Amino acid sequence: MISRLSLMMILLGLLALAGCSSGGDDPPVTPDPPDTAAEFTARAWGYFESENYDDALADFESALVLDGNYGEARAGSGWTNLMLVSSGSEISASLVSFDQALIAGENESYVLAGLAATQLASGNADLAPAINNAGSVLSSDPAFVFEHQISFDSKDLLLIRAFAYAVQGEFEDALAQADVIQDSGILQNDAQTWVVGGTAYNSYAAAVLANLHQLSEQYSG
Repeated sequence: MISRLSLMMILLGLLALAGCSSGGDDPPVTPDPPDTAAEFTARAWGYFESENYDDALADFESALVLDGNYGEARAGSGWTNLMLVSSGSEISASLVSFDQALIAGENESYVLAGLAATQLASGNADLAPAINNAGSVLSSDPAFVFEHQISFDSKDLLLIRAFAYAVQGEFEDALAQADVIQDSGILQNDAQTWVVGGTAYNSYAAAVLANLHQLSEQYSG
């Protein structure tokens, strides 16, 4: 079983977003200072895309002061806390924000995708919610790309499902998700196929985990 800390490290490696900005250096032009929840949220996403997560979070929170039911700001807060994760407190805050976004009616794919990533990082014993939420996005939007961080896409959702299955010891299901990204050639009943990156492993589970690690380095956010 993988520990809570290891799960958080897996997620950080999986997302790998900090150095992969999808936006420019400056947030979009908005009134200065913004006047509405929508304007604060628009500026916050600009900061988010520029990897200025502290200012992004401050603007999302300002939007929520003006309108506590503004779902997009709730979701933005969830994503930003996920980017700032260094302890369980940010994970908890992210979970709360995504849940509140859904309650507020913000149920688009990017919300479920962020929630799935956060659920994987939470260290909860039951990772079925992460598997299900990532699966829901893939079912409704197979070519999913997170518009505010375009390096996070459907492959990341497949990896979330794969890692969640692996943590729960469901290695056949984990490999099935990984093989959608890239066929590993690993077969459960054929030890000669338990080879990843030129290294032979002494168990099916070890080979699957090595394959997931390799895929996360190649394809994650």
